[in-house]
Amino acid sequence: MATAKVNGIDLAYELRGAGAPLVLAHGYTASKEMYDAQLGPFAERYRVLVYDSRGHGESEALPADDPGYHLDTYVEDQLALMRHVGIEQAYVGGLSMGGMIALRFALAHPELVRALLLCDTTAGMGTSGQWAANHAAIETLVRSKGVAAVMRNLYAQRAGGGDRPRPQQIPAGVKAHIERLDQMSADGFLGAGRAAAEQDSVLDRLDEIEAPTLIITGEQDFFRDDSERMKERLPEARFVVIKGAAHGTCVWRPEAFTATVLDFLADVEAGKPVAGREER
Repeated sequence: MATAKVNGIDLAYELRGAGAPLVLAHGYTASKEMYDAQLGPFAERYRVLVYDSRGHGESEALPADDPGYHLDTYVEDQLALMRHVGIEQAYVGGLSMGGMIALRFALAHPELVRALLLCDTTAGMGTSGQWAANHAAIETLVRSKGVAAVMRNLYAQRAGGGDRPRPQQIPAGVKAHIERLDQMSADGFLGAGRAAAEQDSVLDRLDEIEAPTLIITGEQDFFRDDSERMKERLPEARFVVIKGAAHGTCVWRPEAFTATVLDFLADVEAGKPVAGREER
């Protein structure tokens, strides 16, 4: 693990492997450790950069009301970190909030994106009003009980109804992520949460994306409908449903996720068409 001062903030990162660069952004409340199962296989073929985004993991967390908690700033953080380690063009991807960052990175810096990976994500949440209405209650709860306690309760609620996986079906990788939430500060949780909630939708800009694109969604992911809408706007994208996975396909079904990404990138490098739909 290394740390760099970029775009005015200290970011922790890991750089491994050789070959074409692959840059991956993690999800909200997660860290670069979210890709632990992928880092080894990916690094056998690529120069992989994973990092803790601002407010997460071992990176710096500014006060919750700092204006730096904005998706445009997260995009520029990633650009600055890439330049710091000597990466120009790259395969760029992310999961959940990381996918929001990757998508906006591709729109802001299309010349730097060789291919785009959008995993368990959305082009726009449209929940800023809901976040604002609940902010005071969320802040009180998080500052009194801690991030981990709040998120454990949220996972239990999401895991308990309809066709969503029951708590006993949650895999070890997801449970490990929940346990690591104790490392996240209340400021990081609140600031990054606001950044995700207050984003503007970019769904109507998807026709600007020219890079080959992979869209991955878990069979039971709460963003699955959003992923379907992105596929409608990106007909040449490859759309893959990971069976038996909820939100966070890279930890729910790590082998399937890894193979899906590697197969896609191999096809891109071979100049093969990538459009299509499949289940794994």
